[in-house]
Amino acid sequence: MPAVLPIKPLSYQFKNLSTLGFVELANGIDVSEIKAELDANPDLWNKYGFRKTAPNTPHSQMSDIWVRANKQENIGPKFCDEHYPIWYETSKKLPATKKFIMDLMAWVGGENLGGVLITKVPPNYKIERHADTKWHAKFFDKFYLQIQGSPEQAFVSEDHDYRPNTGDVYWFNNTREHWVENNSNIDRITLIICIKIDHD
Repeated sequence: MPAVLPIKPLSYQFKNLSTLGFVELANGIDVSEIKAELDANPDLWNKYGFRKTAPNTPHSQMSDIWVRANKQENIGPKFCDEHYPIWYETSKKLPATKKFIMDLMAWVGGENLGGVLITKVPPNYKIERHADTKWHAKFFDKFYLQIQGSPEQAFVSEDHDYRPNTGDVYWFNNTREHWVENNSNIDRITLIICIKIDHD
């Protein structure tokens, strides 16, 4: 079965700009089709290496797939300046992933869809401590679907240690400092969806 968001009242805690930490929105989403798409297309990982290889990047230990982002000709120091994100060719090989993205957009009342990427942190690797401060991070909110997770994997901010399981959907104010630690024996795989919402 494809990923299906629950039909239930949605907590709007994430719309309050003073909210700290993580807001869990759904649990137990069936991600089998999304995971199968990734397993069938291993060539999609690290086709674009900017986040992984940029100077002083906190993301050097992870792999990623760019699904939607700024135009490729803009890759470089100004990549996160104001822009209109576009779908990458990779999205054509990920139809179940794209369907979930659009379903989530509708579910949270999104007004504009920003960048979308999938990250993979191998066992015993991490994403270093950082805050997202560029235009894109300040204009859009970040929503997450945990495609593969376990209690031994931590998404950490200064005052929260969040350990999402496979199928969890959550929000985080990524302009705050945060980092990821994978102390499990499986890859930590996360779909990150940037959506412009109307904050109350």
